[in-house]
Amino acid sequence: MDRTQQIMQKVRRIEMMARKLTTATFAGQYRSSFRGQGLDFDDFREYLPGDEPRFIDWKVTARTGTPYVRKFREEREQNLLLAVDASGSMGYASGGVKDTKLEYAALIAAVLAYSAAQNGDKVGLLRFGHQPHFYLPPAKGMKQCLRIVREIVSAPAQGSDDTVEAVADEILGTQRKSAMVFLISDFFAQPDKRAIGKLSFRHELIPVRVNDPAELELPEAGRVFLRDPETGEILAANLNAALRAKHAAAVEEHRRSWSRVFAQLGIDSLDLLTTQDFIPALRRLFAQRSRLFAR
Repeated sequence: MDRTQQIMQKVRRIEMMARKLTTATFAGQYRSSFRGQGLDFDDFREYLPGDEPRFIDWKVTARTGTPYVRKFREEREQNLLLAVDASGSMGYASGGVKDTKLEYAALIAAVLAYSAAQNGDKVGLLRFGHQPHFYLPPAKGMKQCLRIVREIVSAPAQGSDDTVEAVADEILGTQRKSAMVFLISDFFAQPDKRAIGKLSFRHELIPVRVNDPAELELPEAGRVFLRDPETGEILAANLNAALRAKHAAAVEEHRRSWSRVFAQLGIDSLDLLTTQDFIPALRRLFAQRSRLFAR
């Protein structure tokens, strides 16, 4: 089977799973979890005691001789941008794990895309991690969702991590209007509070961290050769207890550094493993945000 056939099989599998997971209930939770673009003009009506004077339309009032105010409705349509890391490290899957991190990210992206499509929102894709980046402007419809899945799955997981600042600047440059941005990555790049801060100031940002369990804790494997998936560098190592403990401590500190950035900026985030069903975590996130916006 050639690579094109393999890619199409993976795309069809992810599409079928995403359609199954994106139930009406889930799509409704998605909709209630995010703010729209604000208030959109709807109609005029006569002024009533207690109405805000700032909403009086003086042109209509002068023409009719009766005070009229402008009515507004909430504009719910909002663009969704899926920013997906396709660097070399995202192509990793440890023994016994079904999907690479990139394939797992593609399924998350597909579920979000189909939920947005069911709500009439536009959805777009920024695939980063190697040059040139791939950008698909937000658009409506199921065909757009399928295109997004195909572009993620077909990406060669290679190249080094982009700086967070470079990704943030590209998002800010392409998304002039406020949007929902799901940033899906293993977040191996160095924490950058400034870049994340300026991105979350303009957009509703949800970072989604995806890791394979074997990345967090090295196995007891003795002497091995390790290959850096982003540089291709080969390293001989003895995975003894001391090295495994040092690695675990370094990984945990890096993860905590990112978590502190999100917490300090007041950003909701998800922390997922490729062996984990991500739907319950998404549901909890949506429920939390729904309660917040209902206040």
